[in-house]
Amino acid sequence: MLLPLVWGSVSGTIKSLRPDLTVITPKNLMLFVWFNKLVIIPLEIIWIGNRIPVEHHLNQDISTEICITLVSFGTFVVGWTCFSKKKIHRLMIPLPFLNTWASVYFLVALISLSLLYGSFENYISGAIFTYVTREIVEQNATLLGLLANIGQRFWAFGVLLAWYKWRRKKGKLHGLRHILWLILCLAGILSSNRSNMVYPLLTLMSVMYGGWKTRHPFWLVLLLLILIALSLFFGYVRVQSSLDTEGITLLFHNYLEHDEYITYAHQLYFGSPYQITPLLSIENPSSTLLASILDPIPVIGKAVREQSGPYIYNLAYHQSLVSQDKVIPVAGELYYNGGYFLVALGYTAIGVVYRWLDYTFKHNVLINPPLAAAFFYLTMLFNATLLLSLSVLMQFLVYNAAPALLIIAANWSRIRKAS
Repeated sequence: MLLPLVWGSVSGTIKSLRPDLTVITPKNLMLFVWFNKLVIIPLEIIWIGNRIPVEHHLNQDISTEICITLVSFGTFVVGWTCFSKKKIHRLMIPLPFLNTWASVYFLVALISLSLLYGSFENYISGAIFTYVTREIVEQNATLLGLLANIGQRFWAFGVLLAWYKWRRKKGKLHGLRHILWLILCLAGILSSNRSNMVYPLLTLMSVMYGGWKTRHPFWLVLLLLILIALSLFFGYVRVQSSLDTEGITLLFHNYLEHDEYITYAHQLYFGSPYQITPLLSIENPSSTLLASILDPIPVIGKAVREQSGPYIYNLAYHQSLVSQDKVIPVAGELYYNGGYFLVALGYTAIGVVYRWLDYTFKHNVLINPPLAAAFFYLTMLFNATLLLSLSVLMQFLVYNAAPALLIIAANWSRIRKAS
């Protein structure tokens, strides 16, 4: 019960860590992640049991893992609260020529999708399936394939820019029209990778519903948990070879009957303390940070893959090289490389960066929605430091961040010229 008590103490005493009334903000998403890690998952472990297999590893009482989690959260809070707003630019000038920007983004995305999938029909029929995506990745392991993979991420921001241009002409849009824009966004981001679908949709919603507030956070958290359970069901769907109504119904019944999968996936994706356990059984730790950062980079990463955190972690987790499917938690890798000192240093920096992203988003969401959305999307990618690994963070930056970074660079370029 120590982790929930710490969460309650911190959230109850530090004003800057209380939820925003505005629903979709980087801060609220950050709090939701920590709430799962520090409250819901520990309570699950107490009431239901641990779902992360650790039978081959030492330190079964997880005292070290709990200490690592506490240090990571505590120093994240330090970084968050010590962030200074004094030197941040306060003027962000909206981009001109939005029609051109949107057209270019759509064109890049459409060309990329056609190159990757061969035709739009193949994309519509097969993009959500893991086996299709895997075959495409294997067949397009070239520079052109890399560029096409990066290019398909431009679709969601093309929709965002078109929506913003339309909103400026027509005024505020509500209800059904917002849903239509979200459907248009979803049409170009079908992917077997859930983050490539969820993150762009949340990004568009962050500016569409920039003024949406609630005074009933309990029901909102409950809704989010239900949506998470449904997104986990997508993991069942995407490993199929085809879809039909009867098949989906049977899959859903099977998913509900095997409720242990839901708790297992929840503990796995949001971060159980037990995830760190395999690292503690390694007798002679080696430095993995640089290799983990370089690992996702094409060509360069191949040379250092066997020294990276994901490789070392999966070897320890599975006791063999049978699979490389498990994600090494950032807190665990920092501890593995430098003990509690590196965990504290790393999560202090993560807290500072997260607060900066949150502040910049909020300052621009009403005056420059495309720029605010770009920062919100970067926050979604930066969530890898709380939910995933350093290698996944770098993978996101290489493959996903380009459309957001271009918008940010163009805005800052206009600021410099204006000053």
